[in-house]
Amino acid sequence: MFTTLFNTSDITSSALATATMGCFAAAGLLALGLTWAAERWRISIALCAVAMALSGFYYLGATEVWIASGKASAGPRFATWAAVHPLLVAAAYFYANVTERVPPGVFWRATVAAFLMTLSRYLGDAQIFNPTLGILLSIAFWLYILGEMYFGKMSETVRKATRPVQLGYFWIRLIMTIGWAIIPILHFVDVVIGTGHVAPVVILYTAADAVNLITLSLIYIAVAGKERY
Repeated sequence: MFTTLFNTSDITSSALATATMGCFAAAGLLALGLTWAAERWRISIALCAVAMALSGFYYLGATEVWIASGKASAGPRFATWAAVHPLLVAAAYFYANVTERVPPGVFWRATVAAFLMTLSRYLGDAQIFNPTLGILLSIAFWLYILGEMYFGKMSETVRKATRPVQLGYFWIRLIMTIGWAIIPILHFVDVVIGTGHVAPVVILYTAADAVNLITLSLIYIAVAGKERY
């Protein structure tokens, strides 16, 4: 990306490059936030910083590949999501812990579900079993995570928190509801319908990640800052 020229009319390369810079910028901002945030926020912020750094490295590589070949592969994206989505779910769990301890079982069930959510789509994409089944299983695991966030101990605990914490949790949960719903839809289009990773699909995946990853992560540091300042 930094050594290869591409035209401004190449929207896909521009989107990938923008996501690269956005992820690294968010990772840097979150890392700086660790120096001033209260101790109870640091685990959530650190998890988000790692997730953003991993996403930045993925998009850096994806940008280089697209500029060189005009192609994209689902494999590296799945590998990144397999790490990033559990990290973000874990961050939400520790966010809920800032007011009152949530049972550790919630952490393990939700993070494992986040990993299986990605693994199911990967197995379908790899034709290890039916792609539609992979999507349905992925949706089931995603709905389980939402169930924990809406009706489980996490939600009960956050209701006892301050107004900024409750508002932040509202937006975190909303993004993980609406934003994350875009992923199985796009997966259905590129795998089941069979469009593949064509330019419009890559752009939509990238735009979805800008909200689902970058915006989601920055909510944590915004709430931590609101509490302190």
